[in-house]
Amino acid sequence: MGSHRWLLAVELWAFGFFGLFWGLFAVLLSDLSRALGLSPGPLGLALFFGAVASIAAMALLGWAADSLGRRTLIALAAAVFGVGVVGLAFSGSYAALVAALVVLYAASGLYDVGINAAAVDLEQTSGRRFMPLLHAAFSAGAMLGALGAGALVEVGVGYRYVYLSILVPLAALLLAVAATKFPGSSEPTQGGREPGRHGLYGNLPLLLVAVIATLGLLSEGEMEHWSGVYLRQSLGLPALLGGSGVAVFFAAMAVGRLGTAWVVGRLGERRVLSSAGLMAAGGMALSLATREPLIVVAGFLLVGLALSAVVPSAFSLAGDAAPPGRAGAAISVVTTLGYGGFLLGPVIVGGLAELAGLRAALLTVVGTGMAIFALALRLAVSRQHSAVGKNGKHEDRR
Repeated sequence: MGSHRWLLAVELWAFGFFGLFWGLFAVLLSDLSRALGLSPGPLGLALFFGAVASIAAMALLGWAADSLGRRTLIALAAAVFGVGVVGLAFSGSYAALVAALVVLYAASGLYDVGINAAAVDLEQTSGRRFMPLLHAAFSAGAMLGALGAGALVEVGVGYRYVYLSILVPLAALLLAVAATKFPGSSEPTQGGREPGRHGLYGNLPLLLVAVIATLGLLSEGEMEHWSGVYLRQSLGLPALLGGSGVAVFFAAMAVGRLGTAWVVGRLGERRVLSSAGLMAAGGMALSLATREPLIVVAGFLLVGLALSAVVPSAFSLAGDAAPPGRAGAAISVVTTLGYGGFLLGPVIVGGLAELAGLRAALLTVVGTGMAIFALALRLAVSRQHSAVGKNGKHEDRR
């Protein structure tokens, strides 16, 4: 039990650190783009190169979580991640920025595979569910990173030094990982090569769930990357207030993830998904309908609460849609497609912002929310028919 507690503590730190950086990144993206004189289009293109590098790294090297072991993969990915952060801090040209983002995002994808694979191992060896808590730690870390970055920039600390400050908790994480014995697992990880996984891409109910997860993660990526830029550049808010607005979104994600299990237990995944879609669309519409900072931030809070429930609910439904004994492979399908949406969402907003402005581009979050609502209703119908077909009678699975 003691080893489980230590591993849980290390995993909480690993997820929290990951969030800490991306919260900081969301706020500092505005300073970085201004320093290099980038409009949303070129910035979005640079993020696209990073997204491609991350997806490629997971596809080509994700198996290393099994062959090298969790500790080795996490440590190596975290070290390369640090190299990417240094590159980001000292980027003085567009080419240097793209190179730094490619290194950073590739390491980020492999790090994500490693810590989630370790989380699965922890759940299997302990017999307890820790995933919602760990993902809440990511959101809480992101909230702290956004607040901290905003506060440091507000008092005059250069954004390059704020980037470099993340190396301190990174060094502590590397020491903790080196001192930890991670349990092995014979199960394939989310980045591994799972036998027969590709056959599940023909499972229509599963693909419907995967599309919902992808839309949710696409919106998360857009909010994490562009909400700070919108607050600070489009609305002209100071760094501290702009960072606070981003922090509210991350805090809502953290609280929502902690409460998702309770809500789903009372309403069911499909009702939660349809409600989440409507809430995300309404919250974003509220934020974009005004320039009043408090109302904009209140809308961000609603979006964060709504999106926090989408991926956990989609994962549960993926297990329901999977053939017997294939739940792990089904969740891998959802994860692969969903993470692609998370990475490409910011790129889409950057391209649209270049053509129509950032406020208009962020209307995509309203659109994805409504799409989640519509697909959740369709999912309820298809799952209802599936239950009738299997059992010969109607089952109320909410």
